[in-house]
Amino acid sequence: MRLEDGRIAVRVPGRVCLIGEHNDWAGGAAVVVPMDRGITVQAEPAPTLSATAVLEGRAHAWTEGDEPGPLRFVPAVAAEMAERFGIVPRAQIHIGGDLPAGRGFSSSAALSVALVRAFALLAGRDLTREEEIEAAYAAERDRVGVACGRLDPAACAWGLPLHLRFLGDEMLAEPLPARLALAVGSFRAPRDTAGILATLGRHFRGEVPLRDPEAVRRVGAVRGAIEGFGAQASHGRRALLAGDLPALGGAMDTCQEIYEEELMPTFDALRAPGLVRAVRSLRAAGALGAKFSGAGGDGSVVGLFPVRDLPPSDGPVYGSVGAGVAALDALGLDAFAMEVWSAA
Repeated sequence: MRLEDGRIAVRVPGRVCLIGEHNDWAGGAAVVVPMDRGITVQAEPAPTLSATAVLEGRAHAWTEGDEPGPLRFVPAVAAEMAERFGIVPRAQIHIGGDLPAGRGFSSSAALSVALVRAFALLAGRDLTREEEIEAAYAAERDRVGVACGRLDPAACAWGLPLHLRFLGDEMLAEPLPARLALAVGSFRAPRDTAGILATLGRHFRGEVPLRDPEAVRRVGAVRGAIEGFGAQASHGRRALLAGDLPALGGAMDTCQEIYEEELMPTFDALRAPGLVRAVRSLRAAGALGAKFSGAGGDGSVVGLFPVRDLPPSDGPVYGSVGAGVAALDALGLDAFAMEVWSAA
C-alpha cells in the first residue's frame, strides 16, 4: 500500500507447512497455511539503494556498494528485478517484523517477496502473483545461494491456506478452506537448515557410492520419507475440504512418524530429541496432530487443536490450544497460538 507521505508499506506473512516438507524441490505436494507473523518493508524513493533493519532486536544497515551481510537479500532482489523486469530500484528501505529467522517459518522467502512487491509498487508496476513468486525464488536461490524450492515464496506471496503441487518447474496452487487453531513453537537456537537441505538433496538425487549398501539404504530412506510426506499432503487436502480436523491431525501424525522412523535414525543432522519431546507434549495436551515444520531438526513444531465455535472477530481464545502453548512454554520453546480462517 502507498502511505500518505508517498512511502510504500508492504507486509508479507510467514508460513507454517502443515504437511509436505521438501516436496517442492523433490516434486510432490504440500499443504501450507499463513501465519499472523511476518516481515514488513517500507520503501521511499532515494538517489541510491540503501537499507536499514531491526530484526529480532538487532539493528542492521547497508548502503549500495558495501558488503550486505545480513541484508544480502536487498541487493539480490534488486538485481533480479533489474534483470527480469527492467526495474532498477533506487530507494531507502526499512525492514522490520515479528517473524523469527532460521526457525522454519520462511523468513527469507517472506522478505524476498516483500522486497519484490515493494520495488514493483515504487516503480508503478503491477506484478502477477506468479511473477512475484518467480522473482523472489530466483533471487533467493540463484543470487543468495539458498537451496530452496518454490513452496516458501508461493506460500508467502499467496498468504492463504494452499494445496501446492510441484511438477518439475510447474507449480499448481489451490486455495483451501480452513478453520484451524494451531500451537506453534520454535526452538531458541537456529538449526542448520542449509546442512539439512544439502544432506537430503544429495541422497534424494542418489549422489552416493552405489556399491555402498548403507549409502543406498540412506537414499531409500530419504526418497521414501519425502514421498510419504507428499502422500499425506493429499490426505490433508481432502480433510480440509471436508472440514475433518481429526483426519488432518492424523495425516500430520503420520508425517511425524515417518520423520522419526526413517530420517532421524539415518542422519545425525536430523536427530531432534527436543522436537520429539515437543510433539509428545502437544499430543498429551490434546492436539489432534503434531509434527515438525520446515526442514526438520530442532527448529519448529506445530500442533493442531479443536476450534471453539466462535467467529474470528471474537478473538484468538479457543479450544484447548492454550494448553498446547503452555506445554511448549514448559519445554523452553518460544510458543504462541495462531488461528487460520479462510473460506477459500
